Amino acid sequence: MITIRDIAKKAGVSASTASRALNNNSRISETTIKKVKKIADEMGYLPDYNAKNLTNGEANAVGVVFPVGSETASNPFFINILSGINSELVKRQYSLSVAIDNTESGLLDNVRSMVLQGKIKRFILLYSKLNDAVSAFLRKSKLRFVVIGQPTSKDDFYVDNNNVEAGITATEFLLKNLHVKNPLFVESTSNWTYEQQRYQGFKKVSNESLVDFDKIQVSSKNIEKIEEFIFDNPQIDGIVSTDDFRGLRFLNHFKKIYPKKNLSIVGFNKSFPIALIQSDFHSIDVFPEQMGIKTVILLFSDRENPEINLKRHLIVSHQVSTYNGV
Repeated sequence: MITIRDIAKKAGVSASTASRALNNNSRISETTIKKVKKIADEMGYLPDYNAKNLTNGEANAVGVVFPVGSETASNPFFINILSGINSELVKRQYSLSVAIDNTESGLLDNVRSMVLQGKIKRFILLYSKLNDAVSAFLRKSKLRFVVIGQPTSKDDFYVDNNNVEAGITATEFLLKNLHVKNPLFVESTSNWTYEQQRYQGFKKVSNESLVDFDKIQVSSKNIEKIEEFIFDNPQIDGIVSTDDFRGLRFLNHFKKIYPKKNLSIVGFNKSFPIALIQSDFHSIDVFPEQMGIKTVILLFSDRENPEINLKRHLIVSHQVSTYNGV
């Protein structure tokens, strides 16, 4: 492990000067601070947070908060995000503590316990939601947190994709590459911001392409309504779905009513093994592991990177990914 002494030796300064430079001490010149930090970055140095946290009563753990719901923990999208989060936390000698519940009140109680009993002072919210009790509690408690998705407060730190552009990419691929003439946008019943933004992209391309389009909400609670919609709209030949699971669910309903018709699908998150998917099922990869990595980088930017800290957000790219490897 790289130490302060290693950095000081390479920079030609004392260990105390190197330490002060890394902590932006006003007694150290800007030139020396930049030099020491550059060397620290090149050598892959990470500070010993254990010692710092002992003095301020902070646990060496980060709270990771799932959105309310019973299906989220098993979703590969979240599992991949957790993989990225954990890989960065290990470098910083931090552990990961999960808050998950089927009710908003239960989730808030879980987070409160983490703060009051577990001394956790840094959090990652795997969602962004208006009037969210958890983020309101963290703001009121003056605790540092990062949300994944578009923030509901201008002061929140966040990591996200450009979901309008992702919606455009998905729809252009559906219309131009898969030659769909009657597209449908499939979303959840939760009214998530990222779904609204992807629909903006879908609507923009559909309007510009002069095609008739529609939108439907799909969940396990409105099966009758979904199948009635499908029966009344036999012209549908392709969908953009806000995630792969929802797209597959719609496909199953579609095949139940029109078993011989083909349906082209562009989903999100690249959630399934290749063997389980038909050839005309495609997905937008939003690189969830990179989202997890960048979320931790942003979460600790107050200690590690003032430029990123000032920026307050990081954006992750996206790309079309076909299940047949093309």
